[in-house]
Amino acid sequence: MTETTLECGVCCEDYSIIQQISSSCGHNDICSVCIKRHIEAELNSKGGDVQVRCPKSRCPIELTYEDVRRLASKELFERYDTLLLRVAIRKLPDFRWCKAQKCGSGQEHTTGDRFPIITCGACGAKSCFTHDVPWHSGLTCTQFNEQLQTEDFTANRAYHERHTKQCPNCYMSIEKNDGCDHMSCRCGYEFCWLCLGDYENIRTHGNHYHAPTCQYYAPYNSDDEYDDDLDEYEEEEEEEEEEEEENMELENESSEDDDLYA
Repeated sequence: MTETTLECGVCCEDYSIIQQISSSCGHNDICSVCIKRHIEAELNSKGGDVQVRCPKSRCPIELTYEDVRRLASKELFERYDTLLLRVAIRKLPDFRWCKAQKCGSGQEHTTGDRFPIITCGACGAKSCFTHDVPWHSGLTCTQFNEQLQTEDFTANRAYHERHTKQCPNCYMSIEKNDGCDHMSCRCGYEFCWLCLGDYENIRTHGNHYHAPTCQYYAPYNSDDEYDDDLDEYEEEEEEEEEEEEENMELENESSEDDDLYA
């Protein structure tokens, strides 16, 4: 920064003092390049919201219409002005935008719901004033409402069928709200979401207790059961040997006591 330059408070680059801008909030240490980029970014990121705030961090002040006119490029300001106009028009209760793609026109429809068909003065496309959609040809607004309600009911029923099932134990509906297929009902019963298999049997005996069509099903393996039986037999053998050793120790201790008092 020199006598003829300033440091931009946004990009931290030096810029000529003649490029200095001023805004209604008093933050004047911003170069013209940054302010134009900021205005464009604000318009691109906020959809229908045309409020442009000061680019300084944590400054809540909105730039005025005159600020934007003075600071933005001609093309950017015209875009901003058009957006402001669209926002103002959108607040008119009888105004509707044309629903035809690429038309972009709109008009007031003073007859409202009594005569809901709007014919665009620019492209001739028809739309519905009441529902603000392309005209539902062949259906009155009442019939279209009934169709919407039927579609909502069908969608709700489809959702219910996809996301809820009856507990095989108490028959109460249970909703699946995460990715796990191991369900636990309030009645205490646990089951597989996909095949309704009893998880107590699955835990005890293995995945062949899932239904054969279930993705978690695994074929019955007799070798696994043989191994389980063998392990159980070996455990019983060890327990018997330990019991015999304990009995022998007790007998030896008893014999020693008898010899002591003989």
